[in-house]
Amino acid sequence: MKRLPLVAALTLCAAALTAFRPYNQGARAKAAWMTVSSIKTGQEYYLEVTQDGEAIMREETAKTLVTRRGKITPQLVKDFFREIENSEIINSQNTKQSKMVFYRGDIMKISAYISGELTRTEAPLNNFGEAFSYAFGEVKKAVAALPVETGLKAFLRAEPVEGDDLDSFRAKAAKEGEIKNIETYDIQKVKPLLAAIKEPNRLVPLEDEAAAKELQDFVSTRQLYGLRTLFYVPSTRGTFKCSVLDVSRKEKPVEAAPAPKPKKTGKKLGAAPTKP
Repeated sequence: MKRLPLVAALTLCAAALTAFRPYNQGARAKAAWMTVSSIKTGQEYYLEVTQDGEAIMREETAKTLVTRRGKITPQLVKDFFREIENSEIINSQNTKQSKMVFYRGDIMKISAYISGELTRTEAPLNNFGEAFSYAFGEVKKAVAALPVETGLKAFLRAEPVEGDDLDSFRAKAAKEGEIKNIETYDIQKVKPLLAAIKEPNRLVPLEDEAAAKELQDFVSTRQLYGLRTLFYVPSTRGTFKCSVLDVSRKEKPVEAAPAPKPKKTGKKLGAAPTKP
C-alpha cells in the first residue's frame, strides 16, 4: 500500500477535526454571554457579544425593561475575548461563591468557550482582574449606545435543572403523569429551542409572532409541565427550565389627581349685598 503524501494526510486530518467541531465553531460565531447583578439593588442586566461585533443588552429595573441590539466595533470584542481567554478565574472554572459574605458589589455570571469547551463562571466582578474589567467596561459602553430594539417578539432562555431542583421537578411533574424524555430529533424541529438548550443561559431571540407561536404549539402538543412563559423540557440532553422573556416594558405614567371640587358657600355669585 502506497503512503499518502504529507499534504493529503494533513488535509484528511483537518477534515476529520472539522467534523467534530463544537457547536459554537460551526455556523455560529464565537460568543460570550453574561448576566451582571447587583446585590445591593437587586437589579441586573444581560450582555452578549459575538466575535463579529453583534451585541445585545437587556437591562431591567423595577419600573422599566429595555433591550438594545446592533453591532459594535469588532476590535472591542477582540480585546474582550482576549481577556476572557487569559482570565485565570474563568480558566480555573471555579464557580464556588467564595469570600462573598460581606461583598456588596456586582456579581457576574459569564458563559464563554475556552479551548472549545463551554464554561460557566460566577464570581464578584472585581475578581476578574483590572484588564478584564476595562475591556468589559468598553464593550458595555459601546453596547449601551446602540439603538433600542423594537421589532423583536421575545427571548427564550434554557437553564439546566440539576440536583435538588431536578428531584423537586420530577416529584411535582410525576403527579400529572409519566415524564418522558424528548429526543433531540423532535426538539430540533423548533430551532430556537434547540439553540437555547445547546447554549444554556443564552438569550435566543424569538424574532416574530410566528416563532413564538411555533414554540407555544410545541409546549401544548407535548403537554410540558409549567406555564406558557415558564416550562420544563426533559430531554436526552438533560432537563431544562425554559423561560420566555419580554423585550421591553415601559414605565406606566402616573395619573394626575383630580382637581378638588369648589366648596359650596350658600351664596350666589354676583348677588348684591343685603342692607342692614
